[in-house]
Amino acid sequence: MYRVDSPGRVNLIGEHTDYSLGYVMPMAIDLYTVLHAQKDERVRVYSQISRDVKEFGLDEIRKANDWADYIRGIFWILREEGHSVGGMKGIIGGDLPVGSGLSSSASLELAVLAFLNEAYGLNLLPIEMALLAQKAENDFVGVPCGILDQFAVVHGKKDHVMFLDTDTLRHEYIRFPSDVQVLVFYTGVKRELAGSAYSERRKVAEETLRFLGKRTSKEVEEEELRNLPSLYRRFFGYIVRENRRVLEARDALRSGDVRTFGELMTASHWDLARNYDVSSEELDFFVRKAVEFGAYGAKLTGAGFGGSAVAIVPEELALDVAMRVTDEYVRHFNWEPDYHLVSPSDGVSVRRV
Repeated sequence: MYRVDSPGRVNLIGEHTDYSLGYVMPMAIDLYTVLHAQKDERVRVYSQISRDVKEFGLDEIRKANDWADYIRGIFWILREEGHSVGGMKGIIGGDLPVGSGLSSSASLELAVLAFLNEAYGLNLLPIEMALLAQKAENDFVGVPCGILDQFAVVHGKKDHVMFLDTDTLRHEYIRFPSDVQVLVFYTGVKRELAGSAYSERRKVAEETLRFLGKRTSKEVEEEELRNLPSLYRRFFGYIVRENRRVLEARDALRSGDVRTFGELMTASHWDLARNYDVSSEELDFFVRKAVEFGAYGAKLTGAGFGGSAVAIVPEELALDVAMRVTDEYVRHFNWEPDYHLVSPSDGVSVRRV
């Protein structure tokens, strides 16, 4: 029997840049998908979250449009890539919220893949696992995500955030200040990437790069967009500015300048809200109130369209900010949100139990 602890992630800055091969700054967080599993001839998995069992044979892997597609996708991609694996019997649980914008899908994918890698001796490197999981989500599940989520779940490092160039996959770990707390705030607004405007944003980015004859968003300057249609100019202008903000945020965090880092986060949020159209009233409310109550900075995290937001807060104010924002949110929206105070975590891990 094996136990796998697979973290979620937040992205502190650099949203919607990974699918145009730009810069991001995620961190794995200490909320986890937990998988207990052993080898078996078929695949049979019980979810403690949805309280149901999914079962399939290795020769009958077909998309079913349910939560287990992320598991099916991993088995499918391994077979597509020529890896020989048997089945598994397992129980999935943990404290990582599902559907809240903290990358529970990538966390589940990597939990299953890490188990299979260990149990069946596949000898996959961490980067290979990240790329396989992304390909499974793109080609089997049908979500056109970039590499950010899977890379962060695999490569997380305790007490550090990661600066990642999603083009070259070169990355740098930057120590996160010990006197700063990360507040993750789930708005209660569900969003589904595959059926949302996420796909449209990615299409616009890809078409813009083709029109400009550029390979990555890192190569584009804002003045090059002037001949594009207004929507393309507005959307891709955000991506160009966000790449620049990620570089500035990296430099600020390297030097311990948390205030500048926070200001860049907040600027990122309002650019996302006003020019990329992926925020919501609930996310905007959190950002305004968190900063008002003492956060260094705040923004939506992940794709947007609901889900979660993140703030960085002086450690001594973290609980006070969380509670005050929650009280205001309940009064304004008549809905009790969920929040977590999280820390940077190591990536996915496997051990025998």
